[in-house]
Amino acid sequence: MIVMKFGGTSVGSAEAIRRTGQIIKTARQRGPTVVVVSALSGITDKLIAAANDVVDRKREAAAVLADLRQRHEAVCADLNLETTELLAPIDDLGEILRGMWYLRELTPRSYDFVLSHGELMSSRIVAAHLNSIGVAARALTGWDAGILTDHNHGAANVLEATYERVPRQIGDLDAVPIVTGFLAQTETGERTTLGRGGSDYSAAILGRALSADEIQIWTDVSGILSTDPRIVSQAHTLDDLTFEEAAELAFFGAKVIHPKTIEPAVAADIPVRVVNTFDPEHPGTRIVAGRRETSRAVVALAVKKHNTILALDSTRMLDAEGYLATVFQSLKTHKISVDTIATSEVSVCMTVEQKYTDQLARCAADLEAVANVELRPGRAIVCAVGLGMRERHGTGARIFGALSDAGVNVEMISMGSSKINITFVVKDEDADRALKYLHAHLIER
Repeated sequence: MIVMKFGGTSVGSAEAIRRTGQIIKTARQRGPTVVVVSALSGITDKLIAAANDVVDRKREAAAVLADLRQRHEAVCADLNLETTELLAPIDDLGEILRGMWYLRELTPRSYDFVLSHGELMSSRIVAAHLNSIGVAARALTGWDAGILTDHNHGAANVLEATYERVPRQIGDLDAVPIVTGFLAQTETGERTTLGRGGSDYSAAILGRALSADEIQIWTDVSGILSTDPRIVSQAHTLDDLTFEEAAELAFFGAKVIHPKTIEPAVAADIPVRVVNTFDPEHPGTRIVAGRRETSRAVVALAVKKHNTILALDSTRMLDAEGYLATVFQSLKTHKISVDTIATSEVSVCMTVEQKYTDQLARCAADLEAVANVELRPGRAIVCAVGLGMRERHGTGARIFGALSDAGVNVEMISMGSSKINITFVVKDEDADRALKYLHAHLIER
């Protein structure tokens, strides 16, 4: 059993859908296959904009629907597919958008309902194309497939009952299930979404529930690269990674897989393979549990730019109970998430994404009652990842020696408890140079 997830670029045009169809057809000939699809590339962003525009009365529902219909009709026409039934979800969407226009109201529940329509249409189109080329296929929603969640609209959490329901719902289907990624339902029937990038998560959930042999993430790159190829031209595809390494890279900026994908796969010990729809013969990157053989301490580098360092300095930290609790309660009050943290006897530094700039200013004002506060915007988090760090001495010295040679100043250092990553913070303008030097000294073959 293979679970295959195809992202937006893999179904973004008629030609891409033809490629995807051939890949599915080949896989189906080898054994049982379940497919998860994202919306056509760019459609989810259009739906987000549409929901906001209609509520703000910048565009009427009719204009939004015409735009969506034109894009999907063009793809269907190129694939010689009849559109009346395939694009029926657009009519349902129209009713919701018109209601939002009159009420000028966008609730989390209606937002999820609007966003669901990209995957509803793409799954129907892909299933219809497969049937047209001789592969029996059936379009299913995430809830038809058995995925249940709580009521946390926009980032719903999967209920444990899902893993019993999925085999009953799709385990014995004769046709290839083409499941909407990203979508699910509550036990009371409310439509929910798993968050942006949640189609990867959907695939992993189905993979765990069905005890799949492998979960494949089909995208537009050939696996996970050693670093960002837009910065380092020598970046290369990694043959394999552990779940731990992949999770660290995903969190710190590697965009190929969604971090939540790791959770169900780890729980069921199912390998995840990242492969390229436009180069299907390339083996991609295989992500596995446990240990693996490697000749390097560091196998990959990730960078996350546009952060702010929140630095707190106070002698009140000395022998003070509850000081950090006060700090983190303030962060919680202002709904700010922290990425990295480093502490000493009298200071604590942490990084916060740029999107929290306004909240961070208010939080800093509150924290001035307990510490000297400094905000340093325009910082980049660089993460060096590798299972080999656990056994090899001197990795830190090599990393910071390379940074010294590059003339890059490090403002903050954090090392995870897993001991497979070293994370540090530099100025945004120094990040590219740091990545190039580190890749040349630690990774290049």
